Amino acid sequence: MKKLVLFDLDGTLVTTGGAGCRALVKGAEQLYGKKPQFEHALISGRTDLDNFTIIYGLLHKGKKPSAAEIKKMERAYLAQLPEEVHALVREKKYELFPGVAAFLKELSKEKDIVLALGTGNVEKGAFIKLAPSGLGKYFTVGGYGTDGHTREEMLKAAVKRAEKKYKTKFTPDQVYVIGDTHRDICAAKNCGFHSAVITTGLGDPKKILRAAAELEVKDFTEVAMLRVWLGLKTDPKGVKRGRYIMPASAIEHVFFSRTGIDEDRLKMLRIKKYSDLPSGTIM
Repeated sequence: MKKLVLFDLDGTLVTTGGAGCRALVKGAEQLYGKKPQFEHALISGRTDLDNFTIIYGLLHKGKKPSAAEIKKMERAYLAQLPEEVHALVREKKYELFPGVAAFLKELSKEKDIVLALGTGNVEKGAFIKLAPSGLGKYFTVGGYGTDGHTREEMLKAAVKRAEKKYKTKFTPDQVYVIGDTHRDICAAKNCGFHSAVITTGLGDPKKILRAAAELEVKDFTEVAMLRVWLGLKTDPKGVKRGRYIMPASAIEHVFFSRTGIDEDRLKMLRIKKYSDLPSGTIM
């Protein structure tokens, strides 16, 4: 049975140091003659389509952009992005997350694993950001920032493209999402997909904790835990996956007594969708 593994980009595969944000600000200023003012957290973890809409609204008193304006903003953004990425490389601030190159190489050799992107970046922007890393060769398909305003739409688009390319139907239980913010986790769970989070990325630790990913790892050097989560290795502790968050604690009552997280989050270890909670949500 094949499994589809969807990777977020910024803060998950590579550190791009806010290059996308700066490119968006400069592109918008060039287009409209005004510099948008906002906190980076406003656009972090969203799709580019959503970000173009937000920034346009900030500069036009809440108005929504037309499809033509969105295209203009995308072109302006992409015109600025290469130089922003190159500047990071020159300043030695562009970095791969620890262990990611080896992990992708290892997964690419697994006959039942399909690798894909699940990123809020527009497709061309994603590969501009990935170019210095050499990781782009692992991703021939994906979901991108123009697939919708939400990460759920983007992830579902990635699955459809992978199904078409590999002529394989992926059920929700065969899809694994790796990201670094609570938005990655929430989108995965809302789609019924598996979720893992890189805790040293761009995400807010409190929101990540609240979102209840199946797996929490600091980076890709924790290969054993990632392989257990993907079902490629037997859990050495003999505990059924989903009964605890790896590797925070092997015994869930210890973890929850330490963190004080409420019962809703405890239930997320046993169910997949937020809609299955009595409240219908966890965030």
